[in-house]
This record gives sequence, structure tokens and C-alpha cells, in this order.
Amino acid sequence: MTGQWALGEKEHQGLYGESFVQALAAAAGLQTARPYPDCTGIDYQLTLPSERDDDFPRMEVQVKSWSKPKQANGCWQYRGLTEKQFNALAGKRRVPRFLFLVIVPDSSSGYTVAAESGLMLARAAYWQSFENEDRVPNPSQLRRRKVLVPETHLLSVRTLLDLFDPLRELGRP
Repeated sequence: MTGQWALGEKEHQGLYGESFVQALAAAAGLQTARPYPDCTGIDYQLTLPSERDDDFPRMEVQVKSWSKPKQANGCWQYRGLTEKQFNALAGKRRVPRFLFLVIVPDSSSGYTVAAESGLMLARAAYWQSFENEDRVPNPSQLRRRKVLVPETHLLSVRTLLDLFDPLRELGRP
């Protein structure tokens, strides 16, 4: 798609990454909501529509998409978060916050594969919590903070639902 009114490449990639997460959330039977206005670094609030301990568990997520991933020592080496974005995810919160990193194809033409048997969304998403990380003092919107996202943190319907478990061990595959 080209022209004055088309999405730019980065906007298209970001839209696809967010849609990837929405598809997983829908498959898991979760409610999704977008905070408006977007001023706290959160792309989605995900809610489990069944009560646990007299409440409906909820999480907040920031979605980042990445078309040129770098791996080392079993982790994705992501450098796309600013210090301010990192701080929005770091530390203990009343509502848990996660980074969802969606690895996408280089080209939008590879985002999906359609067949009679189904629609496949290309590549994969991974999750990471920074609740045990210290926030960056005097964070900058210009400086980047490298974060490590374990390859074992593949986001699936099962792992997405497991993230609602308050007794989960952070960092476990």
C-alpha cells in the first residue's frame, strides 16, 4: 500500500504487533481495553472474565514489535524501550505490567498466510516482567534501555492465562 493516506511502515508494523496480541487475547477468552488517552505507556488492559478471590484479575501490557531481532544467550536483546517506557513497566504495581515483544517478518507481505485450514499469523510474541527491576533514576525519553526477553517466554494462550496466576514464579518458562 502506498500513497498519501497509507500507513507508514513503522505504523503498519506496530498495528500488526498489537493485532497479534489481540488475536492471542481473543483466543484465550480475555477482555481487552485500550486506555484513552494513551499517557501511561500501556497499550492494553487484559482482564480475565471469571472471578478469582472476589475479583476479576487484570494486567496491563505494553506491546512492541520488532522486525530485526537480535538473540544472544537464550534471550532477545531488545533496545527499543526508552528509559521512560522501561520505568512505566518496572517495579511492583497494584496491577501487574508486562512487555509483550512481537517478533514480526521484515516485510508486511509476510505477516499472514491464509489457507483453507486457517489463518497463520507470522512469527511469535514473547513476554517479560520487570516487577523485580529497579526504575531508572531521572529517566529520559531519548536514552534507550536494553532489556532481555527470554526465548522461553513464548506467549501462547496457555502462557497468557498463566500470567494471571498470582502465585506464578516470574522468569519461569
